[in-house]
Amino acid sequence: MNIRLGLGLAAALGLAACSPGKTPPAALDWAYPKAAKIDFPAPPGSGPYHVAGSTLSFTKAQMQSDDPVADWFPERHPVPPYSVNRQGKGEPLPCAECHLHSGQGFLGAADLNGLPAAYIVAQVKAFRVGDRSSSEPSRQATHEMAEVAKGVSDKGLAEAAAYYAALPRPVRLKVVETDLVPRTRPNYFGWRDLVPGTAREPIAGRIIEVSDDFAAAAIRDERIPITAYVPPGAVARGAALVASGGGSGQACRTCHGPDLKGAGEIPPLAGRSPSYLARALWDIRSGSRHDPGVAPMQAPARGLSAAQITDVTAYLASLTP
Repeated sequence: MNIRLGLGLAAALGLAACSPGKTPPAALDWAYPKAAKIDFPAPPGSGPYHVAGSTLSFTKAQMQSDDPVADWFPERHPVPPYSVNRQGKGEPLPCAECHLHSGQGFLGAADLNGLPAAYIVAQVKAFRVGDRSSSEPSRQATHEMAEVAKGVSDKGLAEAAAYYAALPRPVRLKVVETDLVPRTRPNYFGWRDLVPGTAREPIAGRIIEVSDDFAAAAIRDERIPITAYVPPGAVARGAALVASGGGSGQACRTCHGPDLKGAGEIPPLAGRSPSYLARALWDIRSGSRHDPGVAPMQAPARGLSAAQITDVTAYLASLTP
């Protein structure tokens, strides 16, 4: 199967001041990239491929295989269970296809490392039974995740959840406040691609996330940083909203812990992709996510405008995981 790193739990964790509705507002288009259907790009060149710091090499066929998923740094993590690393005939995509062996996730996919195992299990089961979907019906990653959730066994899910929950959460995301951002275009698989050249454009209230080296990331170099360009002043405004709880008056630290790194089965927010968090908030607000576990988040989600979501997620992304 061709590599499709951008698919998966990108929608696994994904708000406006208008009346609740399913469709994301235009002010949050940046969190829901939409583009015409394309094939996932094959690894560049003909291979074999190498990345700095690894003694391994992979052919093009190996890079495009999911049995096993190519892994540049196997010494950096425990031996992954079958559901993370392999795909037999008729079986669902392995988790590492989109979330990598490190759990950090490809651009546009969720970082799973350090999430509570029970939370991972509950969310995958929510996908399985239709309690979790996307407010954007064309979002390919959500459809892909629903299929994976239906195909993975409970045993395979439990093993994958335990594996990712035990992994550390290193700093990978860099937040930059700026008026001007590199020109980008939406990708069908749920992220934004840089437009070739050096042209820049106004940020216009958006958050723009891009890989610092997409070609290397596309061959699963899990160390490639991601830069999130955010509007000037967004981090400070977001910090105030997180502390006050915005319209709901329910401060984020009440449930997610004093350092926003999670508490018990409640997931960490610090250092997460702002696009990912924005989708989570809007999907909860719209009712696209309605599993019992998100009930406490309904009031906080409805208490934020689209602009406030941008600020809150910019601040959360700026924190150390």
